[in-house]
Amino acid sequence: MTGRAEVEKISRFDLSDRLSVRRPRHEDMPTDQDWPSVWPTAASFKASVVPLPVRMGSRPNPDRRPPFKKVGNLELVKIPNFLHLTPEAIERQCNAIKKFCTPWPKELKEVPELADKYLPMHISYSDYVHQGTSLRDGRARVCTVTLKLADLKLSKHAREKFIRLVGNRYDEASDVLTIVTDRCPTRKQNRDYASYLLTVLYREAQKREAWEEMAERTDDLKVHFEGSEGEKHLKEIIEKSDGLEDLKEGDLSENPKIRKFAETWYKYRNEKETVESARSYANSVRELLGIQSLEEKCRNAQSK
Repeated sequence: MTGRAEVEKISRFDLSDRLSVRRPRHEDMPTDQDWPSVWPTAASFKASVVPLPVRMGSRPNPDRRPPFKKVGNLELVKIPNFLHLTPEAIERQCNAIKKFCTPWPKELKEVPELADKYLPMHISYSDYVHQGTSLRDGRARVCTVTLKLADLKLSKHAREKFIRLVGNRYDEASDVLTIVTDRCPTRKQNRDYASYLLTVLYREAQKREAWEEMAERTDDLKVHFEGSEGEKHLKEIIEKSDGLEDLKEGDLSENPKIRKFAETWYKYRNEKETVESARSYANSVRELLGIQSLEEKCRNAQSK
């Protein structure tokens, strides 16, 4: 009842307990240690293991106060690191799998065009690095497969059916088919799915169903000269005209002039019309029927 507080007794500081606590690991690491054994795989940043004076973060007055140290720095933990991909680690891994790999053909190095001939299918994808707690990125699973349709060696019927099946994935100007797969959660699954789609499209294009026999001329993707109204009118003009005896002899389809005109007619009807295509078509008509152009008439008149 004297009002005096009882003094709490505190044990005396024991120096042996202090010495028993190990120092951070990075302080005991030798400079010639085997780093791939310390950091063998991808992992989050650990300040006690990395013997580097790394700093990261932002502070007021950066000219007077440096960024935060690595100890307890969450910014270093958030982002992915490449401490497992040191040159020594990469060389060690490459040497380990080298026995399972074959050398790249030297002919493909000397002549790059041979790669498109013997390796026509190209598969492309992307890897992403971003700030976050996860090393994965959803966009990395997307695979793009490109292939020239001519490399599939399809027949006329199979090629037309294949183009109908793929829709806008085929570029007629470059003859390139592009398949983008992103439905599956992993990149390997999307690559397998793209191969599956390509196989199914190829097999289905080879089939000939019963209802395909009922297709008419108007159902074709392209307008062909054989059997067209243009061919019918051309035959009538040749039969009624004088001076075209060379076209009347034999089969019209075998005549080189008719074949040349048919090729120009096909391009004019099935491609986008331009000034050059219209001029080329007009010249082919005049050349076939022996009609002189206005320029030729003017030159002949001046020469006379």
